[in-house]
Amino acid sequence: MRITRAVLAACILACAGAARAQQAGDLGAGVVVGRPIGATAKYWLDGTKALDLGVGFSDDPVAYGDFLWHGWDLFPQPARGKLGGYVGLGPRIQAAPDTQFALRTIAGVDYWVDKQPIELFVEAGPVFRMTPTGDVDADVGLGVRFYFGAKSAK
Repeated sequence: MRITRAVLAACILACAGAARAQQAGDLGAGVVVGRPIGATAKYWLDGTKALDLGVGFSDDPVAYGDFLWHGWDLFPQPARGKLGGYVGLGPRIQAAPDTQFALRTIAGVDYWVDKQPIELFVEAGPVFRMTPTGDVDADVGLGVRFYFGAKSAK
């Protein structure tokens, strides 16, 4: 019970300082469900470019790193929050039984919760395996990230 209260108190305090989103140095971490399922982190290089890293499982252990380009004027903006789209690519490694290397390409939509350091996203894209047969697979995910270290409110 004490741990639950401590976690709840930490979340409330963290959310009290609403995040400035999409600025260089912002770091978010969270979870993604789908293919693969696991942990995700995003580091913003500037207002439109970010690095997305993930580890998890897709039949076998998987790790990936994407370079993402965001567009904030692709969709009509909601009355509250912020809606954007993105595309990206990067390496993907799947372990066991044989390590497989691949090029992961991704497209997604993200929604930033109004006055909160929270990003919701959905993404999908083909994965081009670098194998003798040149297989093509797909990654798809639905996730959430919480942003740490916000310095100012929106």
